[in-house]
Amino acid sequence: MLSDLILDIENENNNEEILDFLNILGSIYKNKEPVFDNSTLEKLGIEKIENDFAIYGKNYPLFKMLYYFNEIPLFNSEKESILFLKNNNLNPSKTYSELGSFEKEKLKELILNSAENKVHDIYKPFVKEVLFGNTYYFSKYNMELKEYVSNLNAVYKLKEYNIVKNCILKKERPPKNLILKYKMDLSKSIDLFNKKLNSAEIRAFSMDFNGKNFDCQYIYFKQSLWDKLKGWFFGEINGIHYPALVNIAYNNQKIDYLKPLFILNDSEDEINVVARVPKLLYLKYGLTLNHIKLNGNHTYFGKWNIRNFKKILDV
Repeated sequence: MLSDLILDIENENNNEEILDFLNILGSIYKNKEPVFDNSTLEKLGIEKIENDFAIYGKNYPLFKMLYYFNEIPLFNSEKESILFLKNNNLNPSKTYSELGSFEKEKLKELILNSAENKVHDIYKPFVKEVLFGNTYYFSKYNMELKEYVSNLNAVYKLKEYNIVKNCILKKERPPKNLILKYKMDLSKSIDLFNKKLNSAEIRAFSMDFNGKNFDCQYIYFKQSLWDKLKGWFFGEINGIHYPALVNIAYNNQKIDYLKPLFILNDSEDEINVVARVPKLLYLKYGLTLNHIKLNGNHTYFGKWNIRNFKKILDV
């Protein structure tokens, strides 16, 4: 994992500025709020913006950024997103970063109202925290740090560890050709995953946490010999992409956005598990999945042996 490389670089360095930068990257990677004063951030070339849109994809056209936001599904199609923006005199092709201050505030108010109208009353107090928060930008690249970390992680998954290390130490962006390669590989996995998801049975189970019972959903990709043969001819999902896929899955109307989702697939005598907890559930109930032998924060991963698998899912 990228966090392992960050830890390795920390252990090799005693430069205070590098250590601060690593600390911030590690926090962003783990979906945690960095704890630094403004002078330290300024020294690192990082700008903190409070009460900013916390939606990923600010470098994408607005209609895509809003349509693919799935913590609270706002639109059923890209076309619907485009019409919404046009009807409110906002250019769907602009990126969020290209908007002026007035347009940004207008969009934030529109999306807040729309999101609050989509959720049950018990979740309304948490909608603002899902949509807005502190964001951090790499000033010299005008790039959100979340995107920078995502790019580092992409190159790490290509096993280009030295390149990632040099990028961090020099505060440089990863090479565009490697980012493109990762995105092309991910795109293939997304296509294969969507085909499987459309034909897969979405199964249900329930889980207790802090005295409350939560309905959950899961997909079990159990590979038969025929599945393996098809994989040889038509390609198969790359395992490194499952953390992204469990998030992308919520754009499919078969997936309930207010239930945790588990994706399971066979790995010899174990079951690979990748899961996600919707932020609304986390904010209201503090729901995590660490108690069922999974690691992470919002997105979780781990391996279950057959005994754990049967015990947790009651199969």
